[in-house]
Amino acid sequence: MCAPRRIGPGRETAGFGLVEVMVGLVIALVTMLAVHRVVIASETTRRNAQSDAEAQQVAQFALARLSFDVANAGAGIVTAARALAACPVTGDFTAMTRPIAVVITSGGAPDVPDSVVLRYAVGNATVLPTRFAAAAPSGAAFALRTAMGFAAGDQIIVSDRRGACARTTVTATRGPVGGTLDVDHDIIAADMPGDAIALDIGSASRTVATRYDVAAGTLRTTDLQGGDAPNPLVSNVINFKVQYGLDTNGDGALDTWAEATAVSGTGDWSTNAVLRATAESLARIKALRVGIIVRGEHFDRAATRAFDWVMFDCEAVDKSTCPGRIAGSIPASARGGWHYRVYETVMPSRNLLWNRV
Repeated sequence: MCAPRRIGPGRETAGFGLVEVMVGLVIALVTMLAVHRVVIASETTRRNAQSDAEAQQVAQFALARLSFDVANAGAGIVTAARALAACPVTGDFTAMTRPIAVVITSGGAPDVPDSVVLRYAVGNATVLPTRFAAAAPSGAAFALRTAMGFAAGDQIIVSDRRGACARTTVTATRGPVGGTLDVDHDIIAADMPGDAIALDIGSASRTVATRYDVAAGTLRTTDLQGGDAPNPLVSNVINFKVQYGLDTNGDGALDTWAEATAVSGTGDWSTNAVLRATAESLARIKALRVGIIVRGEHFDRAATRAFDWVMFDCEAVDKSTCPGRIAGSIPASARGGWHYRVYETVMPSRNLLWNRV
């Protein structure tokens, strides 16, 4: 304690000297520095956690939206797979008559995003192909063995089962009379024999051909059937990879995974090969496996190391044996102080599972 000093007759008081004041200031400054560091560390942790949570929400939304179309892929189409598999090959999804439910286009490298097109129909009343009751020369109405399911404005695909196919629109219906419905339609340049089939895929506004791809870090959807411009779905998407889940032995169960490339052992699953595949080959596709890399919103100056990522790993000791496993890295020079997260999931296509060819 400080020694008392006299300041007047019979009165004494105590005070702090310069040394004590300086010591107190040093302690206060050290305390403030420690509190500042704790606050900064806490704020950094909070921002990083928020960034990771936002990245997870982005991935969950994107995968949930994609899973809806994957689940519906092939609806109203795969039931006529055998009859439509002989139809001409075309890459125009707005006019396609083949029973293609899903087509993946590979990015060509692990760090280049893939794209995928999903197709399905939403018919008003029928999901099965309808047989012709009589031959229909080009320009003639279709006489179909049905009492319902076809309406003006519906799009229909007709096939002679031998390679002649056409897609047209119903203009009017007459009947049914004696179990036969006459269907007027836009003229097609094809003669349909008496054993031809017709498949109602619903109105043009309800037929779906949607492409998912990544451009400039944005996952977007494009309505190919409606001819719309690409629609941004979520941003901060760094990579988007999709693989086929295959049934290799025909028992209806998924056995392995394949990229959209020519793969030894599982066959050729490149885009052109799938567009030309037989009904039996298309029926081998049972699900899709999707991986996505998303970036957080908040900058972190401490994130300076390269970000190494792996998708579609397995429990094997030799990771090179994992079917479809891919890996890559975002180098430190390109990371830019951002946080990245990898998410993956399996999306079964119910129509491809249930409708076995």
